[in-house]
Amino acid sequence: MKRYYHSCLFLFLTFAAGLSPAQAQARLPRPRLLAANAPRPAPIVPAAAPAAPVAAPVAAPVALAGRVETTAGALPGAVVRLPRFGQSCVTDAQGNFRFTLPAGTGPEAVVVAYAGFADVTAAFQPGTTLAVVQLLTPVSISLTKQQQLKTYLKNAHRAVKHDLRQIR
Repeated sequence: MKRYYHSCLFLFLTFAAGLSPAQAQARLPRPRLLAANAPRPAPIVPAAAPAAPVAAPVAAPVALAGRVETTAGALPGAVVRLPRFGQSCVTDAQGNFRFTLPAGTGPEAVVVAYAGFADVTAAFQPGTTLAVVQLLTPVSISLTKQQQLKTYLKNAHRAVKHDLRQIR
């Protein structure tokens, strides 16, 4: 859409200025080669470089994996968050989740949320066994009268449209 708009604007301005498209094209500024794209000379390497100090091995990241369950079983689609790292994920079909954290991370607070259940906060140690979070406290979701009326009207409108299509 943007490209189409720019080409239409170009043609309009071209004809308004009394130029042919070829003349207007010739007047357009040419793109310049950026310094970042310019060829660079090869770096000069000394003949005998001193030995570089050996770096300590970098510890591998650890995983924080777990499963979200209810009394009925696994809970797919629950949102699992690590507030300290700003990471979040959604559980898979079996209710499993997995985070990759830096090595040396201590116990982490995990917040699990799912519609219809109270949020659960638990602390787990990364790199240990599979963490299991159980959502046991159902929460009723109440709608205001205005929301109920809006939903009712929306569904009624759909039903009327459906009935009218059936009549035609």
